[in-house]
Amino acid sequence: MLVCFIGEPGVNTALWALALSGGTALCAALSSWLAHSGEMSFAARLREKVATHLMLLPPSAVSQYDGQKLRRLVADDIVALHHMIAHFPHEIATFLIVPLASICLLVAIGGWVSLAALIPGLVAALFILVAVPRLASREGKIQFDVMGDIALAVDDYARGIRVNRIFAAEAGAAARYEEATQRFSRGMVERVGRVATIMAMATALLQPVATFAIIYATGFDRPAQVLAASLFFSLAVVTPARQLGHGLDYISMGRAAAGRIRAFLAEASVVGGPVSDQPSERADLVVRNLSVMLADRPALAPVSHCFPAGTLTAITGTSGAGKTTLLRVLAGLEPPTTGTVLLADTPLAELAPANRTAWAALIAQGTDVLSAPIRDNLLLSAPDARDDVLQAALRAAQIEEGLDTDAERLSGGEKQRLNISRAYLSSAPLLLLDEPTSALDADTSRRVVDELRQLAKSTGKVIVMVTHDPAMAARADEILPLHPVDYDGARR
Repeated sequence: MLVCFIGEPGVNTALWALALSGGTALCAALSSWLAHSGEMSFAARLREKVATHLMLLPPSAVSQYDGQKLRRLVADDIVALHHMIAHFPHEIATFLIVPLASICLLVAIGGWVSLAALIPGLVAALFILVAVPRLASREGKIQFDVMGDIALAVDDYARGIRVNRIFAAEAGAAARYEEATQRFSRGMVERVGRVATIMAMATALLQPVATFAIIYATGFDRPAQVLAASLFFSLAVVTPARQLGHGLDYISMGRAAAGRIRAFLAEASVVGGPVSDQPSERADLVVRNLSVMLADRPALAPVSHCFPAGTLTAITGTSGAGKTTLLRVLAGLEPPTTGTVLLADTPLAELAPANRTAWAALIAQGTDVLSAPIRDNLLLSAPDARDDVLQAALRAAQIEEGLDTDAERLSGGEKQRLNISRAYLSSAPLLLLDEPTSALDADTSRRVVDELRQLAKSTGKVIVMVTHDPAMAARADEILPLHPVDYDGARR
C-alpha cells in the first residue's frame, strides 16, 4: 500500500495503508504475546522439573554441580531456552519467509536486473558477519587480558594493604592500577576506531546509498512506485541478513543450554517405590551385605548389621571408610550398589520419595543455619510444634538461648547443637547424625550423647551417629567400626 500511495497519492490509499499497517502491528503483537506466554509456561514447568530432579539426586551426583553450575542451570540456561523458543518463529519469518517473499516481489516488479540492488547490502552483511566477529574476537582477547591486569592490581593493593603501608609501597600498587585502567581506556578507543566506526560506515553509507544508486541506475526510466518498491524489497532482503549473527546466537546458546539441561536430567535419581504408609514407633533397622560404588570406586565395603530399636549406635572408622556414605544410604539419599536396608521389615528402596523423611531424619555435619530466629529454624522440622516443645528440644541439645534469638548470632558449637535439637522434634523412627559433637567441647559432648541415648530408650527410636571421638563412641549402646576399602573391594 505504501508503494501504491507513492504512485497514486490519495486519501483512500493512505487510509488503506494505515489500516494494513495497524493490522500488521496488531498481529505481530498478538503473535509475540502468544509466543512469550507459551514460553513462560514452558520455562515454569522446566524449572519445576529441574528442581524436582535435583531433590531426587543422590549427594554423589549433586556434588558434581557447584553453586555456579546450578545457578546457570536453573537461571541462565532456562533463559537461553526461553529466547530460542520465544524468538524462533520470529527468526524464521525474519530470516526466511520475508526475504524469499521480498525477492519474488522484487523480481516480479523490477525484473531480474533489480537483484543487483542486493549487492551492497550483502557485502555489508558479509562484513558484519565475517570480518567484525574476527576483529571483535581479537580485540576482546586484548581487553580480557587488560581486565585481568586491573583485577590483579586491585587484589594486590587490597590484600596487601598493610604490607604496602609498612614498606611505603601504596604508590606502586596505585600506579599499577592506574596504568592498567589507562591501557583499558586506550584499548576501548582503539577498538571503536578499528571496528565500530568501520561497521557504522558499512551500515550507514554502503548499504542505503549504494543500493539506491544501483536501483536508480537500473530503473531510472521506470515509475516512482517501481523504484520505491525495489528499494523497500531490497532492504527487506538485506536487513535480516545483517542481523543473522544475532539470531544465530539465540540458537547456538539455546542448543548449548538444552544439552546441559538434558545431561542433568539424565543423571540417575534415587527411585522410590509405592510404599507411603506411616512407620511404626518402634522398628529395628537391619542392613544386609550393603556396599556402595561411586564413580567406579568402592566407597563402602560390604557391611551387615542389626540396629535394635531403642538404641544409640556409634559408627567409627578412619577417613575414607564410608561412614557418611552409610548414613546417606540409610537415609535413602544414596542408592546402594549391593545389599538391602530394612526398617520395620520394609525395604527403604520401596518407600515413596515424599515419604522418606517420615521414616528417616538425617542431621548432616556442619553448622549451617537459616539467617532467621531460632524458632523458624526449628519449625522446619516440626511446623506445628508449640513453643514449649521447641524450648524442650533446645534444652535437650544444651542450648539456653530464647526462640527469638537470631540463629546467625550463635557460635559454631551452638549452631551445631541447634541442628541436633531438630532430632528431638522429628517423629521419624530412625535418626541419623553425622559428627554431632565435632564442634563441641568434651563436657558438652558427653551431655549431648547421653541425651541422645536417653531419647532412643524413651522413644524406641533407632539413633545412629558418626563420630571420630572414641570417648563419645564408648558412651553409645553399640559401636559399628568401618574399615577403608581398596580399589579391588577388599578391606584394609
